[in-house]
Parts: sequence; C-alpha cells; structure tokens
Amino acid sequence: MTYAKQKPELKLVISIGANIPGILGDPIRTISAIRPQIEKTIIEWNVALNCPKIDSQNIDKSLSFQWAPLFETDPLGGPFDQPRFINTVLVVAGEDFASVTPNKKAAICLMKKFLELEKIAGREREKTEFFWGPRSLDIDFISWGELQINTETLILPHPRLSERNFVLIPLAEVLSKSQGKPKRIISKNIWPE
Repeated sequence: MTYAKQKPELKLVISIGANIPGILGDPIRTISAIRPQIEKTIIEWNVALNCPKIDSQNIDKSLSFQWAPLFETDPLGGPFDQPRFINTVLVVAGEDFASVTPNKKAAICLMKKFLELEKIAGREREKTEFFWGPRSLDIDFISWGELQINTETLILPHPRLSERNFVLIPLAEVLSKSQGKPKRIISKNIWPE
C-alpha cells in the first residue's frame, strides 16, 4: 500500500508580548490595538508577494489568522524586578499564502514591518537599556514553514523557541483548536508520571 505524500500546510508563526505601558496603553490594550495592524501588515505583505496571482480584494478571506488567548507570564532574563508579560501567538495559514515559497528576502521584509509596528506602540529598540528588558511591544517572528535563515536582522526558526513557554503554551492552544487536543494516557507501572 502506498500513501500519497501530502504537502504540509505552510504556516507563519508570530509571538507578541508586552509588559509596560506604551503609547497605545497598558500591555493588554497595546496588544489588542496592534492586532488588526499586524493582520493588515501580513495581508499587504502577502499581496505584494503574490501579485498579480491573487485578487487583493479577497486576500483577507483566503488567510486564516488564528490567535491564541492572552497569557500572563514571568519575564525571562533581563532585570529581575520588571513586570510580568502579557503574551499571545498568531498562526497564519491560507491557500494564497501557501503558494509563496518561503524566502529570506520576504521574511526580512516582514520582520522590518513588525519593527515599524513596535515603534508605533512606543518601543525604541535603539534606546533599550537592558537586553530582555521591559518593553511596550515585542513582536517576534518565530517561523515560516521550514525556512531556515541566520542574519543579523532575523534568525528562523527562532533559536530559543524551545526555552520559551510564553510562546510554546499559546502556540499549543492555537494548534489544539485546529488539530484537536491530544489525549493523555495513564500507564501505571509502565510510564512514570
């Protein structure tokens, strides 16, 4: 018996967090206010990548924006006395999106657009006092399909993904919505709990 190899659905994964007030308000308000801007940015970026293959009037209907709930998490690194973070994850998929081959130039272009959104929220990376310090908005590009790049501007997949429960837990929430939650197995005397 042979199985037809299915092409995996191409997904873009973005992590968003904040732990201090900025121009747009407290961290929850900031993330809420920037959410439509992130979606609009991705739509416009996708239209530019696909032009003239797609109808820009319908592109937003072909993309799936799957947002995780908001989570409050402890800061990782940086000053010990900084406030807790509010975090979420966005997973983007869709037919027109899947027709684009992930590439370095497009990924860096999207990251630069995310950095512009951070500035809108009042974050000035150049004036950051502490590495991993408090921030009014942090948008991290986590992955784009199987694309692997390592530049000064962007590293994909994110090199510290496995160390960040503030990304993994929200990401698991999004994936469990689309793929179903795994069932935990209790195996006494075979697999220790």
